[in-house]
Amino acid sequence: MGSEFELIDQAFRAASPSRWPGTEVPNGDDASVHACEPGTAWVVSTDTAVCGVHWPQDFSLELAVERAVCTALSDLAAMGAEARLVWASAMAPDAAAITMMGRGVSHVVARFGLELAGGDTVRAQTTGLNVTVAGILPQNTAMRRDAAESGDDVWLAGRIGFSAMGLEHWLSGERDVDMVSAFAEVEPLLATGTAIRELGVRCCIDISDGLVQDAGHVAVASGVQLHLDLGACEDWPELVAICGEHHAVDLALAGGDDYALLFTAPTRLRDSLAGLARRVGDCREGRGVVVSLAGKPLVLPAHGYDHFA
Repeated sequence: MGSEFELIDQAFRAASPSRWPGTEVPNGDDASVHACEPGTAWVVSTDTAVCGVHWPQDFSLELAVERAVCTALSDLAAMGAEARLVWASAMAPDAAAITMMGRGVSHVVARFGLELAGGDTVRAQTTGLNVTVAGILPQNTAMRRDAAESGDDVWLAGRIGFSAMGLEHWLSGERDVDMVSAFAEVEPLLATGTAIRELGVRCCIDISDGLVQDAGHVAVASGVQLHLDLGACEDWPELVAICGEHHAVDLALAGGDDYALLFTAPTRLRDSLAGLARRVGDCREGRGVVVSLAGKPLVLPAHGYDHFA
């Protein structure tokens, strides 16, 4: 295979088919340099994904890396940013695994027209990927967790519960694409994020650790109480038909890995948002999260996904 630097050239530097016009120094130097257009702000997020924690041991490594980059991009969607740049640092026991990881990064970079701005490779006993993503948006327009207000509607773009269901099927040995794709193939809602931000939405979060836990972050940051109707969520009857109502509730409330967008908006935006998401509740005076189904409040889980719980 050659040296580490030859491996980086083959596996990663060739993976970036596009170069953002604002790039002054591209991948290949000590650091990349990128100009910021007047009146815009950079939005930057970083994630780490590790084999055995974020994907099963028998999962496709190339697909796992694609998934890891897409989950990082979901953070940009939640802020309303237009994705531009990716940095990817891979760790694996051998060069063959690094090469597969480079292909996974390459697929996502090409799919979304991004620039691979840099990264690193490390020989390690654990296989994993650290991903940093960056996007731009107009200054002072980022969607934040602390911007919900009492009286706002609560909206949900995307499905919840299906990813956790797909992972359960994979772990049980099921390989039917229809059953496992919700976990295997993450779709970051970048276009939805920018669209709702442009309409004036200022409060949003992506659902990565479970509906209740992530909605709770908004409630705490904004000082409001979120009331949610689980039955109003997209494809809820389908999830119930597959899993049964009791298990569907568990998956939707705390399963996580959905990468749907939960956001709040003033009622005057209802008509504008109707084609982009589903209205699933409202914000009221108080604290915390209340979830109901068929008009009855549900007993909520203590927490969603937590690495150290």
